[in-house]
Amino acid sequence: MGIVNFTGQHTVNARVTSSGNGLRVEQFVDLPDTPGNVGICLSGGGSRAMTAGMGQLRALKQLQLNGKSLLAQTRALSTVSGGSWVGQTFTYLTNASDDAFLNRYVEDPGRLVPTQTIGHDLSETLDTLPEGNLGRAIDSVLFSPLGLGVTAYILWKFLSVPSHMLWQTLVGLNILKSCGLYAPSDDMAPDSLFSFDEGVLKRDVLIPNPGLAQAQNAIHLVAEGSGRERRPFAICNSAMFVSGVDQGDFQYLAPVQSTAFLTGIIGSPGGTDANGLTPGGGGVTSFAFNSQPEGRDAGLVKLEQTRQWALTDSIGTSSAFYAETLMNLFADWERNPDRFFDAATDVGEDLERWLKEVVDDLGITDKPLNKLVEGLARVVQRDKLRRVQSVKPAFENAGVTAQELADDCHEIRLEGLVPRYGYWPATHPEPIQNFEDTAFADGGNVENTGVSGLLAYADIDNLIAFVNSATPMTQGNLGVFDTNGTEAPGTRVIVDNQIPPLFGYQPYQEDTGYRLYAGDADPETKVMRFNQVFPSQAFAELLSGLWEHSGNAQNPGSNQRPAVCRQTLRVQANPWFGIAGGRTVGVLWVYNNRVRDWYQRLSPEVQEILGDFDDPASFSGFPHYRTIDTALDATQINLLASLSAWVVAGEDNAASVLDMYRSPA
Repeated sequence: MGIVNFTGQHTVNARVTSSGNGLRVEQFVDLPDTPGNVGICLSGGGSRAMTAGMGQLRALKQLQLNGKSLLAQTRALSTVSGGSWVGQTFTYLTNASDDAFLNRYVEDPGRLVPTQTIGHDLSETLDTLPEGNLGRAIDSVLFSPLGLGVTAYILWKFLSVPSHMLWQTLVGLNILKSCGLYAPSDDMAPDSLFSFDEGVLKRDVLIPNPGLAQAQNAIHLVAEGSGRERRPFAICNSAMFVSGVDQGDFQYLAPVQSTAFLTGIIGSPGGTDANGLTPGGGGVTSFAFNSQPEGRDAGLVKLEQTRQWALTDSIGTSSAFYAETLMNLFADWERNPDRFFDAATDVGEDLERWLKEVVDDLGITDKPLNKLVEGLARVVQRDKLRRVQSVKPAFENAGVTAQELADDCHEIRLEGLVPRYGYWPATHPEPIQNFEDTAFADGGNVENTGVSGLLAYADIDNLIAFVNSATPMTQGNLGVFDTNGTEAPGTRVIVDNQIPPLFGYQPYQEDTGYRLYAGDADPETKVMRFNQVFPSQAFAELLSGLWEHSGNAQNPGSNQRPAVCRQTLRVQANPWFGIAGGRTVGVLWVYNNRVRDWYQRLSPEVQEILGDFDDPASFSGFPHYRTIDTALDATQINLLASLSAWVVAGEDNAASVLDMYRSPA
């Protein structure tokens, strides 16, 4: 089934969901048999978070309760940035089995082997990823920062992808296409929409818009069927810039949610959007996001739209942190064009293969682009004969000189790579004069854990927060200070910057420790000062609990066991995120960290790959791969996913996870 391919402005009808009285998962979808009403949070963190999330979902699929997997009994899934790469693609997956996509759980870490070995299956083999596995999307030099920069330039130069869509298009090509979730038009714009199931699609999209029932392009529905786990209600978190929150010129970010049912700002944040309106109040049926309102008609909203909002937009914007990296590359190439040609040469073989696929898939006959493909093919062929050459002549043959490249990079930087979409508040569906698009951002820039997005739904009673951070949990010089300046004992522990604001604390500072936002008129990390959802006094308990459970309280730096801590927390009202206060939830925090118990179970050959456990820099800082390291190889992917899965489902660890699903709803 599909939808008419839009060219130019078209009028559509959509439903608006108000969040004024709060939201519940059950108002959108009936998910029986969710003991504990558990929600899962997969944090941001690029390829590292995606890979860890693969392991965590794999483990939840492995653990059984009431004759079913925990994953099939999960009520909701809230994802951010790299967590969205795995969580959202799993939700809508079309062209791979669940086992292939996540890989299979290996109960005994000692069964892992460096390479193909007799007596060991593919799930135990570190240097190989199964066909259909999500890890293959990032196991490529083209997914390195330089590779992404080179392909971004080609998309802009030869395929006319606007700069504000470059990152989303890269996510579509590299992540979503391999999952069957990116259907580009001739100009590379996504030609698809997404919904929950056939019934919801008919009710919310096709009946209000009879003209859209003509099947032309792709519709992505939540995956179901034989061999598939039942999917939780999925929430993809991104952010939108707002102005005028305080006296200064600092631009804050309002949280944006995208689900199979609605996309919008469900809270009531301060400030204004690009059109001077107060954002928030709910969302519009997701296909109709990125539009201009024309007023109400028979209970619906009439909208002007050029194309439907797609998974490429939702997931790409959720991870838009990398747009800044691309901007820095273009600035460097503007000053030094030969560095671009050097980067393109380094990825030449993969670039030629990728570009040929794009040309063939789209049936492109554009002469300059085909000249580039032909030139790259000649260079690659010579390289195979061990006559390594620069790809610069291939670009020059396609009309790209060093000076033109520098001019192009300058123009791209002037245009900007920040995603921009047509936003209007759910409370204001009336026509807007001189309508302007608003800038959007990575969801992790405002709240990277996904916890706040989940707490906006009042029927979530327990949360498992997987904090897949690049920051090792280590000992600090100072701890948590209350309003009286008293330091809480046992809190000299450094954790990811996104956790303290959930308790009203500023991220750790070397000279001040953890200080409250309250009473600080000029905090260093302003963007997260509206993030508090839990009582401040519970933050000290979390730090000491994580430190204690990992074994560091008895032997600092040992990291003997997983860094896990369960809390019972009173939810505080937070209008910025649309969270009603007053209820109590259980939260199981699972923090990405080295685990000696797991390391000691590995074979000597695998331990040798990882290197010295006590050296934080060994094996690229495993498991804290840098967020900027977008391309990971199969061994890096398999080791991190295996550790993350074992932390959840290992025999010494599973009880705390299972208990979340035994709690009364």
